[in-house]
Amino acid sequence: MTPLAPGETPFAGLSPERVLAAARSAGLEPDGRLFALNSYENRVYQLGGAQGMLVLKFYRPARWSDAQILEEHRFAAELAAAELQVAAPVAISGETLLRYREFRFAAF
Repeated sequence: MTPLAPGETPFAGLSPERVLAAARSAGLEPDGRLFALNSYENRVYQLGGAQGMLVLKFYRPARWSDAQILEEHRFAAELAAAELQVAAPVAISGETLLRYREFRFAAF
């Protein structure tokens, strides 16, 4: 977890092009449909592609550790396995916490 410099905006470099590039870097095949969703802390996008509609969640830098995010992912997977209605992260190449440049993200 890298702390932000004073005055640094966490998502300044997260353009639509970078969101699509992040998706491609994870092996997803976006078709260009991208819609920003409301989120208080993170950046969340609905993404259309060969896999159908997904939600990509980009985690705010310096807010949560990887261990905390992965615990959230495990808990969501447990809830889904218990047949509760929850959006659980998709494992891509065995991983739910993905990285693209300085960004950490997950697909749901």
